[in-house]
Amino acid sequence: MPTLSYHAEWRPHAPAELPSCHTTSYPARLKDGSALILPLRPLPDGDRAIALLMSNQTDFAVEREIIRLLTDTARELAPEVIVGVPTMGLAYARPVAENLGFDSYVALGHSRKFWYDEELSEPLTSSTSPDRSKRLYLDPALVERVRGKRVLIVDDVLNTGRTAAVATRLMHKVQAEVTGIMAVLTEGWAWQAELGKVGQDTPGLVHALGHIPLFERGAGGWYPVAGS
Repeated sequence: MPTLSYHAEWRPHAPAELPSCHTTSYPARLKDGSALILPLRPLPDGDRAIALLMSNQTDFAVEREIIRLLTDTARELAPEVIVGVPTMGLAYARPVAENLGFDSYVALGHSRKFWYDEELSEPLTSSTSPDRSKRLYLDPALVERVRGKRVLIVDDVLNTGRTAAVATRLMHKVQAEVTGIMAVLTEGWAWQAELGKVGQDTPGLVHALGHIPLFERGAGGWYPVAGS
C-alpha cells in the first residue's frame, strides 16, 4: 500500500472562480474570503473522492487561522458553554472556549469510564465504520456545566450529521439549550435530514466556515458532484 502524505494550506484570498475540474486539491472558500486548500483523497471505490480535512494533521499555522475564524463565529452566537464532539471536534472546542474567556469546556467521548451512566449516552454508528456501533457519552461530572445553559456544539466536518445529531440528543437529555452547531466545513447535505430528526431548525442551527462538495472521477481529474 502506498504511503500517503497529508498537507493542507490556508490562503488569505480564495480564487475568484473555481475550475470545473480538480486534480490533487480543492480550495474551499471560507466565510471571510480566505481559502482552505485541501487534498483530494479517492474513496475505496476509486470513482469518488473527498476533500480531506484531517484536523489532527494540519500545520499549526493552518490550525491557528481556523481557530481564529471559529472563535469569531462562536462569539457572535454568545454561548455559555462549548461542547466538543470526538474525535476531531475536540481539537477546536478547547481553544475556542479558552479564546472566549471560559474557564472550561465539555468534551463528549466514545470511551466508557467505570463511573459513567448509560442514561447519559446515545448510540452512534460511524460513517467510516458503518458496521460498528459505538456510543457517545457525557461524563456525569459535567452535567451541571451544561444543564439549563446555552451550549454550542463544535465539530470539524459535518457530513452525515450523525454525531452532531446524537450530541444534540444528549444535550436535550440534560435540559441544555443547543444554540448552534459549529463546524469548520459542511460536506454534502445529508446532515440536514439527520439533524431534522432531532427537531432542530437546521438552516439556522449550523454555522460552518465553508462548504465542500463530493467529487466524482471524470476526464482529467475530479469534478464536484452536482447538488452536493
